[in-house]
Formats: sequence, structure tokens, C-alpha cells
Amino acid sequence: MLQVLIVDDEPTHIWGLIRHIPWDKLGFADPLTAKSGEDALSILQAHFIDVLITDISMPGMNGIELAASAKSLYQNIQILIISGYNEFEFAQEAIEIGVQGYMLKPLKLAEIKHRLTSFRQTLENIRQINEQTFQFQSMMSDSLHLLKESFISELLEDEPLEVDTLFSWCRLLHLPEQNVEIQLVIASLDGYATIGQDPNRRLMLSSALMQSVKVSLQDKSHVLVSKLKPDEVVAIMVNPEVDEKSSLEKQMRFVQNFMKNTHQATVTICISREGNNWNEVQQLFRESRYTITDARQSGTGLIVYVGTEERKIYEDFQQRENLLPSLLALADRDDSDQLVEAVRQVFKELNIQAQSFAYIQSISIGLLGDLSRKPWHDTEAIIYQSKRAWHRLLECTTVEELEEVVLEYIETTFSLARKERTLQQHHLINRIVAYLEDQVSVNVTVKQLADMFYLSAGHLRVLFKKEMGLTISDFVKNLRMKKAKQLLQDPTIKIYEVAERVGFQTPAYFTYQFKKNEGYTPQEYRDRYYR
Repeated sequence: MLQVLIVDDEPTHIWGLIRHIPWDKLGFADPLTAKSGEDALSILQAHFIDVLITDISMPGMNGIELAASAKSLYQNIQILIISGYNEFEFAQEAIEIGVQGYMLKPLKLAEIKHRLTSFRQTLENIRQINEQTFQFQSMMSDSLHLLKESFISELLEDEPLEVDTLFSWCRLLHLPEQNVEIQLVIASLDGYATIGQDPNRRLMLSSALMQSVKVSLQDKSHVLVSKLKPDEVVAIMVNPEVDEKSSLEKQMRFVQNFMKNTHQATVTICISREGNNWNEVQQLFRESRYTITDARQSGTGLIVYVGTEERKIYEDFQQRENLLPSLLALADRDDSDQLVEAVRQVFKELNIQAQSFAYIQSISIGLLGDLSRKPWHDTEAIIYQSKRAWHRLLECTTVEELEEVVLEYIETTFSLARKERTLQQHHLINRIVAYLEDQVSVNVTVKQLADMFYLSAGHLRVLFKKEMGLTISDFVKNLRMKKAKQLLQDPTIKIYEVAERVGFQTPAYFTYQFKKNEGYTPQEYRDRYYR
């Protein structure tokens, strides 16, 4: 049965709940009780508690603080906060720390029963999820082919596997961890996109390709086979023997003949170069896939290899594909120094590779064109700089001149864009600050504020913190405290009126926040001021 802890500094409230709630029928054991937050915390540390019911206002540790401590001890604990204060702010703090329920006194037994039933169902759902997750993990352990496919998928992720993770996979699959020789085979159905919409035909071809590759390689010592897409199967051979490598093409011919004779489908197959470690799998895969694409320009149903020439072709292609996006990513970070250094390094590497002037000029023009299309370059001065640099690139006759033009363009336009952006952001934040100061008594969310000024909430948070050095919530809190202290200096203004004027719905929550922020209550502050 589930265990409940009830916390309230009023014993009559505790015993009222114990007597009038049918705990056993609701699936709960007799509740444990505590009269303070400190006593409750000791019980939480000594007993496993499923549900915490606590009053919010208690001497010492209050209900909000106790709930936060309980959440740090038990991630899935269900918490019901009971309060005598009819105000939104306390409920908001309770929600922020993960409290599931918030009720106002006087309590209604039917509602408490409903809450407890809901808590029990939630905890039961969590238990079932955990059990099913464990069963799934057990099933995965018993399913070797699924494990192998998962391993291949992780090997082909953009980020290489951590050493510990890689070795764990190898031990799980009884594969060598180091000193490995790796060779890939990719089998890809030709014209799969034009097969038609018949799902039976598509499933049959996909399954037949997978099974034919598996069967053809079943005599290999260590082979991992996975279907990456419906029309593509990859096989990884680990430490293949000499005779296994020599028979590989024959076995791949079997796959092609089977698919053609049985299913009237052609398959293009690529056999990679040999790699020397697990983290090279991704590179081997990309080279092989590109080689297949390139080979299909000459025909289909081929068996191709990744040799020195094919690898160089792929590396040139990869350089062109990766070069501009990587530089543009630096541009998006608004770090011109880092971008300038990266561009210098690119020109240096292109010179070392002895790339042609035309190739380097095309990259320079492409980079300048992509930079000029950035939204923050849409100003008259920067448009002029872009046109001027474009003409200069076309007139260059040496690589050194190209580099000089590109670097000068980056430094000039970034400086102009940064000044324009800073000025616009400064004016915008000043408008927002003026609005907050004028509307200090109004509760407005960051989302509502962002909508008013046509920004996303996330972008507004970043801009505001950068300009003001504070988050919006901290700025508003400081603004309200500053305004409150000014109003408290006037003894004719009652404290509840001060609370209303600075945006608090009740004097109780105003007192709570003022003491939390200033160290003493509003009345104590007023007394100190007039002492």
C-alpha cells in the first residue's frame, strides 16, 4: 500500500484528515504525521513516502520549502499543498517546484479523495512504465540482431562514440575492442523511389535485400548487418580473413543475381576501403554512399570499390559541402574574430592542397553571397559593401587578393551590423523597461511581453539580460521592491494598498516576498524608517 505523510502545525487538521478519509479503501496505509517542516523532513529521510500533504504556512520551514526538499529526495513523490491564502502567486511557486495539487481551506473531503485517487493512479502508471522499460531492456538483451542494428546506428551518428560506450558495446556483442580492421559493404536498391506505391512490393524488396545480404555473409567470422533505410543495407565486417575478403565480390554477385532473378530489381553495391578503428566507420560509410551515387551516373547494378581516387573525389566533395556551412555557423554566432581566423585557415589549407584559382574564387564568391543574404546584413551601408566586394572578387587575379577582399568584407560588414543591431536592441529594451515601469501593478508574463514587442520569449530573455544585466523576473521584482519601499515611506498609504500598487494580489504574499527579498516585513521596514 502507498504511504502518505501529513504535515500541519495544527493537530486538529491532521486528525481531521486521518479520521474522515477512508485510507485503506483508497489504497493507502495509515498516514504518518508531522507538526513542522523540520520533523517532516526527518520522516522523509527515514521512510519512503509516496504522497506528501502539507500546509503552506508553518513556523520555520514552510510548505513550499518542504515540498522542494521532498522532490529532491523522491523524484516521483505526489505533493498536495494546503493553504489558507487565496492567491495565485503561492500556487505559481508550488507549480514551479513540481507540486501536483493545491487546495484552499476549508477542505472538501470529496476533493481530497479525488486527489488521492489521482495520485494513486499516477504512481501506478509510473510503476507500470518502469516495469515495461525493464522488460524491454530484458527483451533487447535476448535479441542479438536488434542489438547489432542499434550498435551500427550509434556508430553512424555524427558524434563519435565515447571510448567507454564503444568498449561496452564490443563486450556486449563479443567483438574486439582495439586493433581492428573494418570493411563496409553497402547494398542499395536501384530506382526504389520509382517502384510505385504498392506497399507489398516495397516491403518484399526491402526484406529480400536484407535477408540476401545476411545469408551471403553468414560464413564470415564477425559481421554486423543492418537495414538503414527500406532500400539500403549496410554490413560491417570486423577483422575479415584474407579468404573472406577475396570471396566478398562473389558473394555480392549472389545478392545481385538473387534480387534480379527473383524480384526483377537491380542492386548497386559498394565495398569500402579498409579502416583501422571503430570510429572510422562513419567516414567509410560516407565515402561508400557517395561512391554509389557517383557510380549510378554510369549505370545501375554495379559493384564498386572505394580506392584512393574515389576517396579523393569524396573528400573534395565533402570539403565543398562542409566548408561554407561551417563558416556560416561561425557568422551566426556574431564572432567576427573567430570567423576571420577560420577563413584565414581555409585559404591556407586550400593553398597547401594546391587547389586551382577558379575553385578558390568560386568558394570566395559563394561565402560572400551567403553572408550578404543574412537578415542582419539588410542595411543600406552593408548592401553597398557587398556589391563593392563582389565586383572586386571578380577582378582578382591571385589567391592573396581573394583572401584580402573576403577578410576586409567580413570585418567591415560585421562592424556595421553589430553597431546597427546594438542600437536597435538598446531602443527596444528601453521601450520594454519604460512599459514595465509604467505598468508595475500589472502582472504580465514574459510570453505576453514578447508578443507585445513582436519577439519570441526566448529571444527577449536573452536581449533583456544582455542589456540590463538581469532577468526580466528579477528586474520586475527589484522594480516592485524599490517602488514598495518608496510607498512604505508614506505612512498614509496602508500596506495592503502598497501591495496592490506594486502588483501583488494579496498583502500576505506581498509580505512573504518582501521579507524574502529584504530580510524583514513591510511593517518592520516602515518602523525602521521612522525609528
